[in-house]
Amino acid sequence: MAGIQASHMQRIHDGTRALLPWLDRLPPGWIGFSLRTWCALVLGLATAFWLQLDNPLLVGVTVMILAQPLRGQALSKAFYRLLGTLVGMGVSIVLVAVWNQQRGPFLGGVALWLAACAFVGSLERDFRSYAALLSGYTVALVAVNCIDTPQNVFNIAVSRASAITLGVFAVAVVNILSGSPAAWRGLADGLKQLTRPISETARAALQHGQDRGAQADIRLGARVLALTTPLSYARTELERGGLRANGARLAMACMLAVLDCARGLGRHAGHDGIAPVVEDAIARTARQTDLRTDQVGFTLHMLDMIRATQPGHIPNPDEAFAIERAACMLAARTRLHAGQDMLAEGKPHPEFSQTINIAVQPNYMLAFTGALRVLVGFSFAAGVCVMTGLPGATVALAQTALTLTLAATNVDTARFGMGAVIGMPCSVLAAAVLNFFVLLHGADMPFLALTLLPQTFIACLLLMRPSTAAIGFNYGVFFFAILGLDNHQSYNPTEFLNRNIFYLLAALLAFIILVLLFPPSARRQRFWMGASIVRALERQMAGRGAADGPTRLTRAYDRLAQMQFWTDRLPATASHARQMESFATFAELEGALARARLYALQAQKNPLLRPAAELALRALVLRAPWTVTAPLQQALDAVPAPAAQLPPQTQVAAINLLAGLNAVLRGWQAAAPRLRHYGIIRTRKAG
Repeated sequence: MAGIQASHMQRIHDGTRALLPWLDRLPPGWIGFSLRTWCALVLGLATAFWLQLDNPLLVGVTVMILAQPLRGQALSKAFYRLLGTLVGMGVSIVLVAVWNQQRGPFLGGVALWLAACAFVGSLERDFRSYAALLSGYTVALVAVNCIDTPQNVFNIAVSRASAITLGVFAVAVVNILSGSPAAWRGLADGLKQLTRPISETARAALQHGQDRGAQADIRLGARVLALTTPLSYARTELERGGLRANGARLAMACMLAVLDCARGLGRHAGHDGIAPVVEDAIARTARQTDLRTDQVGFTLHMLDMIRATQPGHIPNPDEAFAIERAACMLAARTRLHAGQDMLAEGKPHPEFSQTINIAVQPNYMLAFTGALRVLVGFSFAAGVCVMTGLPGATVALAQTALTLTLAATNVDTARFGMGAVIGMPCSVLAAAVLNFFVLLHGADMPFLALTLLPQTFIACLLLMRPSTAAIGFNYGVFFFAILGLDNHQSYNPTEFLNRNIFYLLAALLAFIILVLLFPPSARRQRFWMGASIVRALERQMAGRGAADGPTRLTRAYDRLAQMQFWTDRLPATASHARQMESFATFAELEGALARARLYALQAQKNPLLRPAAELALRALVLRAPWTVTAPLQQALDAVPAPAAQLPPQTQVAAINLLAGLNAVLRGWQAAAPRLRHYGIIRTRKAG
């Protein structure tokens, strides 16, 4: 019976696909997302009409802004929307109070505040960025609309805050009660999907010594760092969000550590200095997946396996490097599994309770360009609105400011402008049909709820597709403002036209500014990221760089990922590939210096290794005239041999110090010609 039923359901499914083949191209989960958004709309609007709020349309706008497929996304955005609204309200009241009779200084203050919020929003990520942007355009929506009636600013601010709070409440209630998908489960699935390519990369380096190339590793690292977005959503969920988020951060940092170690092993493979017995011990240890210990434990285990096969063998610097990188990779693999367990089970791990920090590289050039675009664009729009002298021009100015501010964090500002110029007219058309052909036949809340259902499904479907997300945002969010939804709905065509002509003007102004004014240049952004990699290397060479750890590693990979992102937006050429290899080499040298300095500081605590460690610390400060090789080789020769007669901890410290110095020496040999090619270092002529 069960088989017959399953076969019947399969035939229904196949028939549906045959009749409606486009269903397979729809985003997964779009029906549930649309229904949750519609329920939140109905709940929020019904409550607003029952309470007789002054601006019920703001409830609909808030719900559509907060419309997100995952529970953590909606709750996180709701929290930051409240925070940004409160800040924007306060600034609006201050600006109106200070310059309520001076139009020029008032608009100048609004422009500077918008630019400052756009700058901060571009440096932040996820919904922290949204809170900064919201603090900016709230001033435009409140203060600018009160430019002729400053006495009403407080009442408008309170009314707006009330409607937004109600919208946030409706979204939170529906997402919690409806069992919307949890963000941490999506995060866990994302980590699980990355586990296989990470493991394959590690296996290729450990057992075969393969190097896939810098760009393949950077792209894989970028996929790991992309999980920081769902990670920020998971923290707002009620199911031990903070603990699960820390487990995810641990897993992400360990994935990048595995990539870093695999890169080093792959580039170092094939050297004659590594004996077959060492390679065999590394490969055999890697196959023991049930062995779970730390880096010290893996190092001692490999040394025991080497000496069991060849007693008395003392690892040389090349072999020490291979052992250290392999032990570090296997220890990271152990921590990776622990982090995934913490995320999935929500239980603390006694050995990995320390908070992990995932750091990113802020792009100050992109942030400054976005802020300048908002400043100049708002000033241009203000000039146009002032010159027209129309009473409703402030609506166009406020909406233009909103669109410009939201576009500040978008890489493709032209696409966002296209979304405004397409989405807003579509929203006007939909609002006109609803207002003059549908709502005339019913005035109760159930009828309104049913009429909003198709529009909500269309907006949510557009929002879930990356190619149409900007159109869906402008279509769904501005629909209620364009409709003019109120406690006493107006069906006057003249009033509707007079109100919405300014929304269309705002869309046109935003499109012109976003397409023509300071469009992002992939070459400039790539140059800026390359410069940040070089600056990090220069600080490390001078002994002032970041200490080795998850913070430094994640920021280094984020720099490379951003540079690769902008490189991919340029024509694919061999020159661009070589440049990425060069800057990956610079990042590798920066990491080797940080790691060697850490190992030298640890070796300082051992009396036997202290003289060699102090010599190593001096050699690790690289400066002109760039006689680097001789001091590093001298420091290598000074390290006591990690013989079996030494205490285990001393052997491990010696292995690590040898490995760190060897990595710097080989990293310098690979990077020095490129550093000279780019003019980063110059050899001084004698005399």
